[in-house]
Amino acid sequence: MWPGDVRFRWRPTARLVEGSLFESTCFTMSAHVGTHVDAPSHVVAGGESIGRVDLKPFLGEACVVDLPGRGEISPEALPRGTFAAPRVLFKTGGRVFLSPLAALRIAEKGCILVGTDAMSVDPGDAADLPVHRTLLSRGVALLENLDLSAVMPGMYQLVALPIRFRELDASPVRAILIRK
Repeated sequence: MWPGDVRFRWRPTARLVEGSLFESTCFTMSAHVGTHVDAPSHVVAGGESIGRVDLKPFLGEACVVDLPGRGEISPEALPRGTFAAPRVLFKTGGRVFLSPLAALRIAEKGCILVGTDAMSVDPGDAADLPVHRTLLSRGVALLENLDLSAVMPGMYQLVALPIRFRELDASPVRAILIRK
């Protein structure tokens, strides 16, 4: 969870054990908790909300790329195979982030989605979120906080559809990878 975000909380609103004919719950949380998609409106003035984004980037061929180490990755340090599919998922162990120039290279190469197992594609101290801005302003979808711990690098089919919240700047997703 990003510092300052609303934690996931839930409570029952109806319970079978209390005489109700059904179970029901409600929950509250930040749209950025857990694995989530950021919409352009998260950082781009006038950008599309999550309920209005094209779903094409969130369904299809993806390449999981191992990106070990720490700190910022330059365009030259992007591993071989980064552009093997239109969707790239970086397995970083949560310690690596892209430089704005690496993000620009990714967008120029035609990627339609960038995913990471880190909490953000930007470093934690980047108040202006330059990588977010670079990618989202160029139509590259962002998928953050993936659990790739048991995933081997290689080619997959990705399914990570955001919930159609019309006006929100992000949406939680349940991302799955199907080995090709």
